[in-house]
Amino acid sequence: MSKRIIGIIFWLLLPFYGWTQATIKTFSQDQLLWFVQNYHPLAKQANLVIQKGESTVRMARGGFDPKLEGQFDQKTFDDKNYYSLLQGGLKIPTWYGIALKTGYDQNSGIRLNPEDDVPNGGLWYGGISVTLGNGLFIDQRRATLRQAQIFSESTYAEQRKLMNDLYFDAIKSYWKWVAAWNQFSVYDESLTLALDRFEAVKGSFSLGDKPAIDTLEAFILVQKRQLNRTDYALEYQNATLELSNFLWFENNTPLLITDSLIPVNLDQLSLQKTMPYDTLEQLMIGLDGNHPDMVLYDFKLATMNIDRRLKKEALKPTVNVQYNVLNEPIGNSVITGLTPNNSKLGVSTGFPIFLRKQRGALQLANIKIQETQLGRQQKLLELQNKLRVYYNEQLTLNNQVILYTDAVANSNRLLAGERQKFSAGESSVFMVNTRENYVINARLKLVELTTKYQISSSGVQWAAGTLFTIN
Repeated sequence: MSKRIIGIIFWLLLPFYGWTQATIKTFSQDQLLWFVQNYHPLAKQANLVIQKGESTVRMARGGFDPKLEGQFDQKTFDDKNYYSLLQGGLKIPTWYGIALKTGYDQNSGIRLNPEDDVPNGGLWYGGISVTLGNGLFIDQRRATLRQAQIFSESTYAEQRKLMNDLYFDAIKSYWKWVAAWNQFSVYDESLTLALDRFEAVKGSFSLGDKPAIDTLEAFILVQKRQLNRTDYALEYQNATLELSNFLWFENNTPLLITDSLIPVNLDQLSLQKTMPYDTLEQLMIGLDGNHPDMVLYDFKLATMNIDRRLKKEALKPTVNVQYNVLNEPIGNSVITGLTPNNSKLGVSTGFPIFLRKQRGALQLANIKIQETQLGRQQKLLELQNKLRVYYNEQLTLNNQVILYTDAVANSNRLLAGERQKFSAGESSVFMVNTRENYVINARLKLVELTTKYQISSSGVQWAAGTLFTIN
């Protein structure tokens, strides 16, 4: 499917998303962000991060799944059954380092190991395995599950971070597109004015009212503005292609902005109100606990603290106790004749003398936590300063937009007066062109400042981590 067809599809689809015919040709920032959130590949990747966290927890929970076990060994030689060992059972791990186990052994043979000797009807057993030393409060299985749960919770902050950055990149491209179109419109209008003046001067020259040099000067101005218009047309085309990178549709179909869509006209745009200082202070306070970067640091530290607990647990001796009740099944009953006198008890223990490996691992875990804490402090300072930068930029640009709006109005007044003088024969083409250039440059500067102001307004939200919120 060609890009032109895709662009046409994009144009045809717009009315189905609640945009009226009155605004159909104006492509707004909100409409752009709607497409970004619903169809952009990075937005889909951000959603996959959530699913990844859920899958990680599910995998870690598998460490506590009941497990069926079975084993069969047999040896025959010279038509003799040396031994036949059949063992099967069920093991159920629990959260607190306790494992429940039940099973059945059926062994026979002329060379059977006395330890494997069981009654003719087999032997049922049920018991418990308890860790009393290393692993009593936390072990690798519990640590893995808790870390997986923390990772799953952190994926929402990761999604916010990805979408916060994606939104801001899209917004910057959008206002670059807006600036390019408005600046192109300024030179397109100025070229029309230059052509009209050239025709008027040429007519006055034919009547003998203007010298030939005025027609040459008017024509040179037309050529200059044609060249400038071409430059801004190229910038607008490139900005359109850059913005199209953020536009996708169903089935990962890329969209292309066509000439049927135009940006907002800055002359008709009302500026957002500058954020009050009190709001800035609230955002600064909220950075520590609400910005996705800081939330991710907190989750990372929580994961590292679990790892430190596990390393600290390794300093304890290992003490494992197993106790099984044994019983020979009678008929179809497993518990008939059950007595605590028929049992099997086992205790195992171990302890490294120097603990060099364990103490080194714990020290390394502490160092990593300190490094992460220092990195978190540095990141918080960077975020605070970045927020201040965008806030100060917003204030400055707001004042500059007000000044240049007034400058454009004053330049237009001078141009109108110069045109009146020119009509009365009291001015020259050069002076009219000069006044007109002042207006053009002021309008171009106003477009630049206005779009920068819009970006800085979004930049404040981006730096605060609130540009994208999960519904």
